[in-house]
Amino acid sequence: MVVNSIDYQGNQIYEYEDKQIYRISPPFKIYEKKPFKYINILSKIFWEVFYSWRHIRKNIDQYDLLHTFGNSWTIGFLSWYFAKNNKPIIRELCNDMSNPLYPIQIQRFMKNIFQKENTLVVAISKRLEILAKKFDMKNVWMRPNPIDENRFFVDYKKKFKLRNELTKFNEDDVVLSCLANFIIRKNHIFLLEVLSFLPEKYKMVLAGPLKDEGKEYFRQIQNKIEKLNLQSRVDLKVGFNDNFDEYLKCSDVFLFPSLSEGLGTPVLESQACGVPVVSNHLKDITDTVIKNGKGGYYLGMDVSNWVEAIKKAQSIKREVLVENAKYIYKISSSSLIDNEYHKKIQSLINLN
Repeated sequence: MVVNSIDYQGNQIYEYEDKQIYRISPPFKIYEKKPFKYINILSKIFWEVFYSWRHIRKNIDQYDLLHTFGNSWTIGFLSWYFAKNNKPIIRELCNDMSNPLYPIQIQRFMKNIFQKENTLVVAISKRLEILAKKFDMKNVWMRPNPIDENRFFVDYKKKFKLRNELTKFNEDDVVLSCLANFIIRKNHIFLLEVLSFLPEKYKMVLAGPLKDEGKEYFRQIQNKIEKLNLQSRVDLKVGFNDNFDEYLKCSDVFLFPSLSEGLGTPVLESQACGVPVVSNHLKDITDTVIKNGKGGYYLGMDVSNWVEAIKKAQSIKREVLVENAKYIYKISSSSLIDNEYHKKIQSLINLN
């Protein structure tokens, strides 16, 4: 497996989950100040292309196909190299974007590559599917991110036990949760405004990773909690949540106010746990995976409307939520999607 990195500098070979990873990353950060920024960017392009070429020219016969995520010059170069050797390519579109033919500086070459039969574009939302077809990418498969049935399932019996273990709230509280990176587009501060208009029994868990670029935003969240006098009603937790599913299962409503997403997998995961979602209306994304009144609600970013939607979501009957969880499994279970993925991969390889 070949990866790039923004957070780590320098090439390195290491192991992760028993797989060998080759990281291609220049030994310097990109500086924002001109003219160093442009010199750095050109050096980064050269570094990624050169070391990608040096790796693949010796190892091309070891690969049946190329499967890419993200946007880098390594991805661009390897896409060209695999196409040159007539090997299949899968490009997975996971983030909100305006152009799927990255790097956009060579989009004409990328477009020609994805006109070929032995390519597949995987779009994780209807919006990304529409985008891929707009750019004339030939074979597009729209499917949501797979949900792990072994973790995300209805388990109401453990709800209050988990709440006791994970939060400072109790059985009498109505617990709202938002589990996401502490970055501006996740829109936590909007939720604090909403909470301030809800009755005292409504409490909120805000939990997720905090990186350097999010520290100023995190301070704004802390200041907002103090300003609105919500210290006793907000449980603020920093760190990666290995037990993401348990935080969902101890909640009454999951909140998803994100301003931009490729899909928003937690919206599916929460519903799979029988926990209703109140979400920002992201066209061709959340409106395709939330059935209003059954799995929760999607709506525009208005505080008073969110207050009412949260109350309504909290009142959805359990039998409706359980039935909706079955529907979520039908469209996104990992066993279903993995099986279909395997068929498509085999079909691509057999084209050769």
